[in-house]
This record gives sequence, structure tokens and C-alpha cells, in this order.
Amino acid sequence: MSFQPVIIGSGLPAWSLLNDTLERQQALHASTYQSKSDTAHFLGKFDKLQTAEDVVSDRRILRVVLGAYGLADDIDNRHFIKTVLSEGVADSSALANKLSDQRYRSLAKDFDFSTSPPMPSRSPDLAKKTIAAFRIQTFEEAVGETNNNMRLALSFQRSLQDLTSNATSNAAAWYQVMATPPLREVFQTALGLPSSFSNLDIDDQHSRFLTKANDVFGTNDVAELAEKDLSETIVRRFLVLQQSQQVSVANRFETALTLLSAGRT
Repeated sequence: MSFQPVIIGSGLPAWSLLNDTLERQQALHASTYQSKSDTAHFLGKFDKLQTAEDVVSDRRILRVVLGAYGLADDIDNRHFIKTVLSEGVADSSALANKLSDQRYRSLAKDFDFSTSPPMPSRSPDLAKKTIAAFRIQTFEEAVGETNNNMRLALSFQRSLQDLTSNATSNAAAWYQVMATPPLREVFQTALGLPSSFSNLDIDDQHSRFLTKANDVFGTNDVAELAEKDLSETIVRRFLVLQQSQQVSVANRFETALTLLSAGRT
């Protein structure tokens, strides 16, 4: 039986209900046959993972590993993922270090097969960490199938916390935000920045993100923005503005239909 999250309505009411039932829904998701089967298979094979090929050649293992880092869409890009895992992160020229999306670097750092012995062999807690992340990510994916705004909101709060623990500076943290699609989308919407904003020079975007965050939230310090109360404020603003945009589009569509209908009379 597949998991179907309970999300009623949209916007802030839906967000409140989701938060009130979050732990229960996550537990139900983890208890599904698919989730239990995938995680049991991964645990049974984890100690035997000695090369990147061992990961990418087993689709169920690959599903868990990629799913844990929010990279499930790459499951058919086996050669690309094999290169990321094989090269690791120790060499500055490694593929993961060249990619703007930091999720690949996190993956390559944890599942680094460029070392001897490989990183998984030296990380006894990695299996449990991977499974926990896989369950969270796949739950969020299930939520996204019903309401993508709810998925973005859940992902935002978790991902921003993770980002602050790895960033070397506030400036670097903002570049990571900009390179992580879910974080960028929530911030860009919450700050009222248009979709055309992404066409600007990357350093100009960076500067404007900092300025706008300071104007709207009173700080551009990512560590402060990741704190519970402020991150909740950002999410709620994102949901309100996203919903208002959708209503505006719906109203324009309705107006266009009315005009077309009037033209036929």
C-alpha cells in the first residue's frame, strides 16, 4: 500500500495541519512496504559497498543513497553519479567540487570511494544517517505530489539548518542558498523577487539577496534566518505570497475566459 499524505486545503491552514500531524504522518510513511523494503535491502548490503560501481549497479541501493540527498531524479544518470562517488571531494578538481549544487558535494563527501578504505567503511553511523535522511526526503517527495509548496516549506527549514553547519562564511552560505533550488525558490518568493531575477549576474543576485533579506527580515545572516522562529516567518511569508500569485493567475485566466466567451456572443 502506497503512502498518501493528508494535506487539506492550501497556504497557511494546510501548513498548520501538516505540522500538527507531521510526526504521525512520517511514521506511517516509514512503515510502508516500499520504505521498509528499500531500507532493509540497503542495510543488508551496506557493509559490502567497496566501490562506486557497487552503489550504482544496484538500483535499490542507489534509490536510497540518492534519495537521502534529495537527488532521486538522478537515478538514471548512473555514469554521472559514479563519477561523483569515485572522485570524492579530496581533490579540488573532483566533479562534486565543481558543481554549484552543494547536495552533490555532501553526497560525495559521505560516500567517498576515492580513499582507501572508502569512506563508507570508515563511517559506522553512515548507514543509519542515510536511512533517516532517505525517509525524510521520500516523505517530502510524497507531500510534493499532493502540494509542492508544502514540500518546499518542509525542505526549506531542514536544508537551511544543514547548510549553516557547513558554510564557511555568511557570503558563502548565500551562494549555497542560490545554488540549492528548493532554498532559492522559497527565499526568492518570500523576498518578492521576480523570476527574471535569475537572469542577473550571479554576484549582483548575491548582493541583492543580502540587501533584500536585511530589509524584509531585519538580518541577512543565514545562521539567524535558520533559527526556528525566523525560518517559520520566512516559510509563512513564502506560502502567503505563493498563494496570492496563484490566485492572481487564476483570476487572469478567468478574466480571459470571460472575454473569450463575450467575444462569441
